[in-house]
Amino acid sequence: MLLFLILLSHQLLVSGVPIDQEEKTPSWVEVCGSSYLFSEDYMTWYEAVGNCQLYGGHLLQIDTMRENFCLLKYAHTQDMATDWWLHGANDIEDEGVYVQADGKYLKWQPTWQDTGESDPDGGTSYNCLMVNLEVGPDSGKWADGACDRIRNYICEREIDQSEL
Repeated sequence: MLLFLILLSHQLLVSGVPIDQEEKTPSWVEVCGSSYLFSEDYMTWYEAVGNCQLYGGHLLQIDTMRENFCLLKYAHTQDMATDWWLHGANDIEDEGVYVQADGKYLKWQPTWQDTGESDPDGGTSYNCLMVNLEVGPDSGKWADGACDRIRNYICEREIDQSEL
């Protein structure tokens, strides 16, 4: 029995997670008047909503064109190679009626990706929105996509004013 326990404890020590794969604390950045977490992993829209909540925030809510451009500029200065990032806007409840992460209607008209068709173009199968943050012809533009497709995502939380 003692030999079994020794072998079991040795196996647990040996089969640990490699140091470079340990879970990392999310890294929030304060820019554009809020605090953001640019994911390093890929999730579906629904998984990203839950993950952002676990981190104490919500899936990004782009409230203005100014915020859209500010995030785009920040991404360019950070040389982020990822093109499309999930954010909280969606038309899951009612096709064509876009709401933000807080459930309120989208208050401004984003620039949509030009696919040669009318975009957003996915109908009821494309209900979750994303923003393009790479340098290129779609910089800063939005597109709709399937909510179950995995992508990078951005979380947002308010800056804690008590720490300022």
